[in-house]
Amino acid sequence: MKDRSTRRAAILAGAALVALFAFRLAFGLSSEFFFEDETQVYLIGLRHYATGQWPFFGADVVWTKSQIPGALQGLLVSVPLRIAPFPESPYVLLNLLSFSALAGLAWYTTRRLPWLPRWLVWGWFMTVPWTLQFSTHIINPSYVLFGAVVFFVGFFEAVPIFSLNLVPAALAFFMMGFGLTWVMQVHMSWPLLLPYSAWAWWSRRRGGARALAKDGGAYVAGALVPGVLLLPTVITYGLSGGSGGTLRNLHVNGVNPWIAVTTLARMLSFASLEINRFIATDGAKRLEFFAAHAWLAPLAAIVWLAGVVQPLWMLVEACRSARRWPRLDTILQWQAMRWLLAISVVLVYASYWFVMEPAQAHAFYVLAPVALVLAAYCWTFVDSSRWRTFAAAVLAVNIAFHAGLAVAQAPERSLYKHRDIVMNAIRTRRPEVLGHRRAFAVDGGPAALGGEIPHNPVRDVVVDRAHFERRWGTAVHWSVVVQNRNPHVAYRDLLYFTTYTSPNGAKIERHEFIKDIFKPCEVRTVELNDGYVGASFDNASFRIAAAEALVPSDTNYCNSAASNDTAR
Repeated sequence: MKDRSTRRAAILAGAALVALFAFRLAFGLSSEFFFEDETQVYLIGLRHYATGQWPFFGADVVWTKSQIPGALQGLLVSVPLRIAPFPESPYVLLNLLSFSALAGLAWYTTRRLPWLPRWLVWGWFMTVPWTLQFSTHIINPSYVLFGAVVFFVGFFEAVPIFSLNLVPAALAFFMMGFGLTWVMQVHMSWPLLLPYSAWAWWSRRRGGARALAKDGGAYVAGALVPGVLLLPTVITYGLSGGSGGTLRNLHVNGVNPWIAVTTLARMLSFASLEINRFIATDGAKRLEFFAAHAWLAPLAAIVWLAGVVQPLWMLVEACRSARRWPRLDTILQWQAMRWLLAISVVLVYASYWFVMEPAQAHAFYVLAPVALVLAAYCWTFVDSSRWRTFAAAVLAVNIAFHAGLAVAQAPERSLYKHRDIVMNAIRTRRPEVLGHRRAFAVDGGPAALGGEIPHNPVRDVVVDRAHFERRWGTAVHWSVVVQNRNPHVAYRDLLYFTTYTSPNGAKIERHEFIKDIFKPCEVRTVELNDGYVGASFDNASFRIAAAEALVPSDTNYCNSAASNDTAR
């Protein structure tokens, strides 16, 4: 009887894990694809797949027109395409990596806090907005989580105050080195890991010089595993050129102390149900989204409220007297976790004194594992049957909301909006069907369509009709009919300008991109929210100023469009 119940529990757990993986993969496939950053990361691997040329550099740092060195990012996209040449293949690998990382972190957390319900830890880690938004779809911060989790599990096991002695010290340092050079090739946040490495190494000084040397050797060995992919870049371009120009990101400047407070809030939000930033870029666009998908609004309201309350609650718990910790056998770990949070916030704040990038949460997403483990410690304060029921309800609403969000955003944002174009680029091995690498990308191929096919975006892409209306006070919504008149060229990323003229002649001009692809001869109505326009105006205009020309994926589209017009 006991064996049967154990087998049943194992089957249920396995089914739950399969369902969680499928949910995360589906969410990633429904997410943004045609925004410039996502497309550029995809193109790095697609170009390697199509041409066979080694991807010496990874993601771009737009602020300084530099590139992250190393081949890891390109291979993470190209290798799955070689195994299965379908647009979804890189998503599958990414989700396997992030799912395994979160599963490992959840397992490790429940070993640290065995009294917490495993369904809560696993379910929360897998479905919290940050780990859904930045580890399931193709963009370089999504690849950070795998390396970050490997690093911080190693860190916890290397530092005596945190260690559960689940792995030998040498393996812990190996994991830290591995995580460092993994993150080094996908995101610029890797220097944040160096102080933690030093902390872990120095914390074991009582073992003597020989033990320190052994730990250091294991760290270097781990770093060499992903780090070997940096060697071709350094050999080919030298130490200076092989840096990809990333040293240009160093810039000493003063930072407002308030940034430390916002950093703390953002750090705690990594483990919370923060959704505001992931719905749209401003309030007007969020209102329009929920107006179009009103059925999602009640779920969003519950998740949003939980996302506001949880960081505040975590802060209150972290500030409590250590004597209130309900588990005296682990009180020293709780005290150390609070210090780890404080040190992490100070470290991130201090780092902004040396870079030119503005303070943004995704810039230190590499520290998300710290926030997730801290959240689990905070749950200990309120763990009870009543609160478990409440947590289960919130978790269910969160999953329902994100499932609904996937359904709502897939038609307008995901690769399925133009999967045929992506598939054509893969099948014909022509990245220029999907897009071009940025002009400053080293060995990125042609940055624009050549002159062999006549094209002029200002002449070819025409606004047939543009109508605007005010919504929600000062928000402006445009309905624009756009036509690509060129029968031989496709266009993407249409740069548009809107100009608002007040009664006294004053003008307000804005610009943004239509993140979409227009095939030759295609005519389509585009709905756009231009945000809030506070000043009064009595006239407004809309124009296309530029666009990226592409090799068309379907040369017969014009004939098909003409046939459809004739039939109508």
